[in-house]
Amino acid sequence: MKNLAILLLSTFSLCASAQTRTKTSTYKTDDTKQSVSDNGKTLHIMIKSSKAGKDVKYDHTFLVSEMSQQQKDALLKRVNDSLGVHPPTAPPAPHVPSMPPAPPAHH
Repeated sequence: MKNLAILLLSTFSLCASAQTRTKTSTYKTDDTKQSVSDNGKTLHIMIKSSKAGKDVKYDHTFLVSEMSQQQKDALLKRVNDSLGVHPPTAPPAPHVPSMPPAPPAHH
C-alpha cells in the first residue's frame, strides 16, 4: 500500500511539472547568441558574444515569480546593456492598407 501511494504521488508530481509552461526566445547574429527562458518562476538568460576581441559568456537564472512582464523585460535590458550586447529590435508590423468603404447597395 505504501508503494502504491508513493507511485501515485510520483506520477502526480511528474504530471504537474510537465504542465509548467516555458517561454523561450533565442536570437543569433554573426557574433552573438542569446537564449532567454521564462517559466513564470525563473528567468534563465544565456548570452555568448564575441565583439571587438571581447568574449562574453553569461549564464544566470533569476527568481522572477513576483515580477511583472515589464519588470522582466527591464531586467533583460539591464543585463544586455551591462554586457554591451544589443539584440536586434523586432521589425515593425507590416502595414496592411485598410479596405475602402463598400459602395452603397442598390435596391
